[in-house]
Amino acid sequence: MRLSTLSLTLAALAGSSFAVNAADGAYKEFKSWQVSCSQTLSCSMRQFISDNPISGLELQRSGLPEAPVALLISPSESALLEDEGELTVAISIDGGAPATFKDSEIAIDANAAVLSLSGDFIGSGLIDSLKNGTTAKITISRSQMTAEGDVPLAGAAASLLFIDEFQKRVGHVDAMSAKGEKAPNPPPPVLDIRRFADFPETVRARFADGGECAETEEAMLDGNALAHKIAEEQTLYVTPCGMGGAYNFPYAVFVEVYGTVSTLPFPTMQEGAPSAVTSVFNLSYDYEAKTFSAFFKGRGVGDCGTYNEWKFAKGAMGPQLVLVEEAFRDCPAEIDENEAVDPANWPKSWPLR
Repeated sequence: MRLSTLSLTLAALAGSSFAVNAADGAYKEFKSWQVSCSQTLSCSMRQFISDNPISGLELQRSGLPEAPVALLISPSESALLEDEGELTVAISIDGGAPATFKDSEIAIDANAAVLSLSGDFIGSGLIDSLKNGTTAKITISRSQMTAEGDVPLAGAAASLLFIDEFQKRVGHVDAMSAKGEKAPNPPPPVLDIRRFADFPETVRARFADGGECAETEEAMLDGNALAHKIAEEQTLYVTPCGMGGAYNFPYAVFVEVYGTVSTLPFPTMQEGAPSAVTSVFNLSYDYEAKTFSAFFKGRGVGDCGTYNEWKFAKGAMGPQLVLVEEAFRDCPAEIDENEAVDPANWPKSWPLR
């Protein structure tokens, strides 16, 4: 057994703004690029640049067939986002002719301090240029202000290929890097939930004052919340629920059956006896196998804590979960940096021996 390969992103963000556990299989680093993908097959590749007028560049793409690519640029000077003048962004690869974007192709998110560019970046050849280039010069102009910075492209080719592989586009016409002649794949059966408004009202109420997820910030949803229609008139909503700590983040799962929403309980063992909880930490969901797993870390390195696995069972009023395994390990006094984290070797509180 190893820790789940399809973890929701937030569960692995512990202790860093973008440092996901490499064992999850949904995260890689290629040179200065950090690539992360969610269970819904949405992926992003980004890098942060210090002491540069351009402090960040990010590429985002959902897992939908023929999904467009979005480019997000972070200027170091916030005044560029606040001015009222005409906004222009130019991207030049290795001194070549720049790709230029005007107001209508640029969306400003002042809260996140980013500019989002839209366009056919695959068809225009910009993605190929990023893949094959060495340096991207990005220039942002507005009124009398200009920000210009160089972004290194080493590792971009590997990052684009990783996204194609994770999104299962290799050999398909809608790949960014590894194009082929096969038609696009059908959309994945799970959908991203990025805003509270994306939930039905009966689920959205759980995030209101007094609800069990009231302390959840909307920004936590992106890449970490999803909807999965598991049967006719039955939908699962997997979501962050509440505020976490340094390396443990709580999740809840809501089930909508014929318009009625209930919280899915997770069976556990407490003091040697069966019990159940309505939220778990660092949750992973394998929608193909219809299994969940959770890993509550006793400390940041993850060499101790509680690991659980559950599988679906049919219930009279909708899906239920059955506890498959629960393992627990106390934190050793000393950290062994060479030790592999493998809950298969931990003492089991379930099944009982």
